[in-house]
Amino acid sequence: MERSSPANSPGQTGDLVRSTLPSRQLELSPVLRKFHRAILNLFLSTGRPPGHNELRAPAAELGLDAGEAMRELARVDLVHADAGGRITVAYPFSGDDRGIHVQQADGPGVWAMCAIDALGIPQMSGRDVVITATDPASHEPVTVESRDGQLTWQPRSAVVLVANNGHSGTSAECLCPLITFHTTEQNALDHLAAQPGVTGQVVSQAKAYELAGATFGSLLTSQPEPAPER
Repeated sequence: MERSSPANSPGQTGDLVRSTLPSRQLELSPVLRKFHRAILNLFLSTGRPPGHNELRAPAAELGLDAGEAMRELARVDLVHADAGGRITVAYPFSGDDRGIHVQQADGPGVWAMCAIDALGIPQMSGRDVVITATDPASHEPVTVESRDGQLTWQPRSAVVLVANNGHSGTSAECLCPLITFHTTEQNALDHLAAQPGVTGQVVSQAKAYELAGATFGSLLTSQPEPAPER
């Protein structure tokens, strides 16, 4: 199923998504990792970006200044806020409607940054979800239901386009708008061809789910701390 623009080879698929997201989280101190996970859990529990006052409590419990902690999370491209301090991005979550909705079976709905992010949410949270999106080429609906780790795609021909504009910047700027659900492989290829300067690949349902798991599956899992050097 993997198809690519001439500039790409199948082996580069992982480079087009945030496969380094877990390693970027591990760059943080242990307390900052806990703060990052607190933000992700607040999205899951409320369905919306946490406000500044909601962040002050977990930050204080960890001995952090919420503003400084947010700046560090932005530095490593994990969480971003607007000028007013409202969180707009906390991969895999979006603070705004980006057209990909993830409804939790036992919780509120959330917005995902892109198709891979949406597929990563059930793997990160361990919860059943229903993902709804629209093919940007045909404007037809795509639905993915995840129950007990088993996925049902409608239509059965659905695929994911994983693309990159090649610019320097955050993942939200360079990747997320270009990683989309499509009802058919041809729709995805047509959508890719219609975007000058964008390179990418059409990946199968199984490959998309695998990429999402590698990117997001461990973000809420406590990682063992490295042993101190002697």
